[in-house]
Amino acid sequence: MDFHLSPSRFIIMMRYTLFLLGLLAGAPQAAEPRPAGRNCNLTAPPAAAGEETQHGKTLRVFPRNKDINASYTGCQVLFMPWRAKWEVIALTEIVNGDPVRVWSDNAGGTGRLACRYRSGKVVKGTPQTCPAAEELLTKSMAPGCLDLIRASVAKGGPGAPRPAQCAYD
Repeated sequence: MDFHLSPSRFIIMMRYTLFLLGLLAGAPQAAEPRPAGRNCNLTAPPAAAGEETQHGKTLRVFPRNKDINASYTGCQVLFMPWRAKWEVIALTEIVNGDPVRVWSDNAGGTGRLACRYRSGKVVKGTPQTCPAAEELLTKSMAPGCLDLIRASVAKGGPGAPRPAQCAYD
């Protein structure tokens, strides 16, 4: 495998990045209450958190998609390093394995954050402006993979093979 993104993966990543940037540019406090439940109050990523990278920043994701099953109720948390600590960028609220909404303390409750989902369908909000349901959960690689990939590229150059253990879930 090489490090080039497929056109469809690139488009999904760019849409999600723009969505997250929109969250960061919003109002200082969320209009909707913060989700409650398993992992919803984390303030730093656990050691088992997955890794993703956007614009050179290492993002951490917990729990990883592979650890979310039909009985999981709580949040998937997306963390970004900020001023020597971790900042929660967004929480995806999950009910019985089904992502139902995205919440952020960095944006108001209008627009994309007002979207609600059930069984992969938009039930509140405009489907044309809401993120696609399959984009609600963040795919990630195993912890330590970004360092392994950097080492692989340093050794083999651009297009070096991705370490086998570093597939996205």
